[in-house]
Amino acid sequence: MAFIKPIEIANTGLVATYWRLAGSQTDFTAGIVEFRLCGYPDQEARQAGKAPLPSIPYRLGAEELGLASLHAVTSAALYAAARSQPAADGTVWFADAADC
Repeated sequence: MAFIKPIEIANTGLVATYWRLAGSQTDFTAGIVEFRLCGYPDQEARQAGKAPLPSIPYRLGAEELGLASLHAVTSAALYAAARSQPAADGTVWFADAADC
């Protein structure tokens, strides 16, 4: 799964349109999951093994993920959270993104 949504990277003029979950880390003691969506110019660039543009990081708890426990975290739950929850910068980036 991935998202399709053009987002300009940090006022650089570079636009990432294809966004993919790059990784996650769960801290059970702190009760949070950190994950990031990496952007690429398009799906073809990602499939060609090109390096991603800067990522959008998230840091959310089980409640924000809509889960009873962090032991139930799936990539689908992370993508769903990215649609409805703000990223680390406070912006909800993917509410209107298309699925890919």
